[in-house]
Amino acid sequence: MQVFQSYIAKHSNNTSVIKTAPHPELQNIIVIPCFDEPEILQTLKSINECKKPNKPIEVILVINAAENSEKKIISQNLQSQNEIKQWALKNKTDFINYHTIYIDNIPKKYAGAGYARKIGMDEAVKRFLNVNNSEGIITSLDADSKVAKNYLVETENLFDLNPKINACSIYFEHPVSGEAFSQIIYDKIAEYELYMRYYSLSLKFTGFPYYYPTVGSSFAVKAKIYCKQGGMNKKQAGEDFYFLHKIMPLGNYHYLKSTCVYPSPRPSHRVPFGTGPVINQLIKNANQEFEAYNFKVFLHLRDFFAQIEHFFRIEDLNLSNYSFHQSMNDFLEKNNFSIVLQEINANTSNIKSFHKRFFRWFDAFKIIKYINFAHEHYYFKLPVREAAKEYLKNTNNVRLYHTDLKKLLTVFRQIELKY
Repeated sequence: MQVFQSYIAKHSNNTSVIKTAPHPELQNIIVIPCFDEPEILQTLKSINECKKPNKPIEVILVINAAENSEKKIISQNLQSQNEIKQWALKNKTDFINYHTIYIDNIPKKYAGAGYARKIGMDEAVKRFLNVNNSEGIITSLDADSKVAKNYLVETENLFDLNPKINACSIYFEHPVSGEAFSQIIYDKIAEYELYMRYYSLSLKFTGFPYYYPTVGSSFAVKAKIYCKQGGMNKKQAGEDFYFLHKIMPLGNYHYLKSTCVYPSPRPSHRVPFGTGPVINQLIKNANQEFEAYNFKVFLHLRDFFAQIEHFFRIEDLNLSNYSFHQSMNDFLEKNNFSIVLQEINANTSNIKSFHKRFFRWFDAFKIIKYINFAHEHYYFKLPVREAAKEYLKNTNNVRLYHTDLKKLLTVFRQIELKY
């Protein structure tokens, strides 16, 4: 348990906020940031209706607000805290305990999902340390999400049956019909989810090893791995992307597809970017379909990644010897690829270590930089349906194409579940 103690000493504090002792066999702690969430009990009901896992779990809700939050948000947070406590008393089961952490006056520069998630995950580390469980799981969920009834069981089974797994993304589907939201919201979340799946599957197509979805409501990580990688960051948004792309290169990362999380499609102003703000923007431009990256950039990435083994122990790189697209040549030169390649080769003794170090440099952030560079100088984005069609053409699946966007989304969901 030394890694837990070291993490707490360096990145957190020694004081546990939750005073109730954890169950000695505690195995999974679900952490939920909660900011201005009038429907939070719907999420808790969804968890409570899950099939019972073999070992106890806890749910930690981090009710949070910034130092400059409006009074109505503070009022809603206090109401949520009271409702959660009353609901937990009435709905306590023999395998779930619910806890709240209330924190307000968070400095404006830190206030957001990342900071709240970190507070809850750090508390989870202390809970596992308390019961001397080095194999405990921290699961991340959002306060406006629901889960499938096998959610707890399948998460537990994944880590129990595969002890070497460090972390996982969990399959998700946004609701794209119903009565809770307006039709335009359902239409626009379908566009955005199609884009998310198009991007993830296109990354997989290139041969990039870390293509998994990174959604804050849909991942789980072993507490000891959380500690080893320095814990959650404090970013106001995108904390999930940054955190998981520190975890994936460790290996033993999994995509859990035997259960499902159902994130809300609601628009939101709570974070500077992410699903909520995207839906807001799409509603403002209701007649314009969401635009996706041109699939040609993924073809160029695939051509580049296919040459990785040729770069191993190469002494004099000449890009003109390769048939890379000009956008890739320009990007590599701009990023001093020849010098970087020398450094990578100088610090690797075999192709496996070279491969790992190569993708440590050409990581998910570098991919985004290349894609944006290529679109700035060579390509235009495409309507997401058109981009999706190009993906299907290049993977011999064009027969599956639908002009109906929601049917097309179903196709991409099925492809993702299959892969």
